[in-house]
Amino acid sequence: MISRSSGRGFFADHWDWAVLAACLLALAGGAVFFAMSLGVDPALAAADEAVAVDRMKPSETGFKETDLAPYLLAIKSVRSPTTISEVGERDESFLSSEKRVLCVKCKKAIPGDIKVAPTCPFCGEKQEEEKKVVLDADSDGLPDEWELKYGLNSGDAADANADADGDGFTNMEEFLAKTDPADPKDHPPYIDSLSVVLPLKETRMPFIFTGAMPVGKGWRCDFFDAKQRDDHGRAGRAMTAVIGEEIGASTKKPSGYVLKAYEKKEAKRERKGMKGMMVTVDVSEATVERKSDGKIVKLRIASSKREKPQPVDVQATLRYERGDVKTYDVVKGSEIDLNGQKFKVSDIKRLAKGASVTLADSLTGKEHVLNALEQDEK
Repeated sequence: MISRSSGRGFFADHWDWAVLAACLLALAGGAVFFAMSLGVDPALAAADEAVAVDRMKPSETGFKETDLAPYLLAIKSVRSPTTISEVGERDESFLSSEKRVLCVKCKKAIPGDIKVAPTCPFCGEKQEEEKKVVLDADSDGLPDEWELKYGLNSGDAADANADADGDGFTNMEEFLAKTDPADPKDHPPYIDSLSVVLPLKETRMPFIFTGAMPVGKGWRCDFFDAKQRDDHGRAGRAMTAVIGEEIGASTKKPSGYVLKAYEKKEAKRERKGMKGMMVTVDVSEATVERKSDGKIVKLRIASSKREKPQPVDVQATLRYERGDVKTYDVVKGSEIDLNGQKFKVSDIKRLAKGASVTLADSLTGKEHVLNALEQDEK
């Protein structure tokens, strides 16, 4: 605290100020002396220090430069993932071992063959075949590789049901048949779209063969049509014909069949109800021809006029489902046309449960069998 003047003089009254001023002069002089003793100009030293600060590296200032190498490496691994190629059998060496898999049963490491499912040498269990991963980006059932091969869009699921070449088959059908969806001439067989409609229909002869008698050097055969009526209005009409003549030609409604031949035949058979007793029976046959298509039928002689006429045709109905649905009623020998490709019906058979129809390609002769099974009633 500075006191008021006491009248003893200036320095006596302000001695504390004098001490402070002396100390400051001493410090300034000491600094100058120190600088001069080093031979460094203080102004120049300050300037040099400022330049040195400007030239300092980030690490010398406490800040480290960011290392971008790990970031760049991560980006590269995402864009181009590291893959490990499988070493072929011929490329195996001491640097790469053969392929190994774990046994599905005993879980021991065994040689793995990608071509054939191997058998475990330890437990003998057959291994599962290696499955190839199939990519299908649009989940339409068509592999991306197959779609790209034929110019389809692997990102559009709608093209599975499209028809790229306009041959009537979808791309999915062509894929399943392993045909070219871009070539209208390469497609699944048209006959694969054909099916048999059950039940089969049966066409029977309009009359039965009842007997024969010699006439001159030939034979006159007798026939009976139960569906017609005789001249007196009674059910059933008897008809006769000699060889070469149409059966029932003299009636109001001719049969449409011509008698072609007669063969007298006999056979030994056991009498019904009397075991061991053999009798001679008439098994003669009359051969007739249908005028409409030339079909030849051999008629066995009937045992009575109530006997059912024998079948002459087994008729099948075929259903074609390609574009507009079509049906064909066919018998053995019929010919159908499927988009310009013709097939001939070579056989129709009844099965224990269903039926089969055999068709032959009219050009190549190759046969195709269509089977149909009856559905069990629930």
